[in-house]
Amino acid sequence: MELSIALDKQEVFIKSTMWNSIIEVFKKEKNIDITDYLVSIQLRWKNILVKTNKPIFKSELMILDNKIKELFSKKILKIGIKFIDYEIKYI
Repeated sequence: MELSIALDKQEVFIKSTMWNSIIEVFKKEKNIDITDYLVSIQLRWKNILVKTNKPIFKSELMILDNKIKELFSKKILKIGIKFIDYEIKYI
């Protein structure tokens, strides 16, 4: 089922979907709730910037990058947003 989302609201859905995807993958793979360590998610063109407040989590996110992208892509396509050729940068 695809939802129809207005263009002006797509950014909010992209950022919240990425946030939730990171939390889900971390919970599943590492059994850690990373919610308190995520600071922000920003969109810059086709880059998604994920900011954490702990360098150790930045490196763990890099390791789990493919799983995060896979889950994010599934969710975003289900919503009906065409967001392709993006890159995630962990800062």
